[in-house]
Amino acid sequence: MVKREILSSEGSLMLVKVHLAEGFVGDIDQHVHEQISYIEKGKVEFEVNGEKKILTAGDTQYIPSNVVHQVKVLEECVILDIFTPIRQDLLQG
Repeated sequence: MVKREILSSEGSLMLVKVHLAEGFVGDIDQHVHEQISYIEKGKVEFEVNGEKKILTAGDTQYIPSNVVHQVKVLEECVILDIFTPIRQDLLQG
């Protein structure tokens, strides 16, 4: 289960709150946008450019532009994602 809530999309920045269910495995992703993910609640495994890291509440993950990444949810979580530039695909979807 994925639930996204766009909190802000002004200037060149976008803030998105994402709720993910335990056991969720995201698609392998790659986009031109820079991204910072802040773990508000829960526990996730981020794989960024082949490097895996376990994150819990209060941790952050930076994802550079055009770098392959994936998330696996170890405990139900809430993530705040910041993107630049704004992801038009999320605004439309």
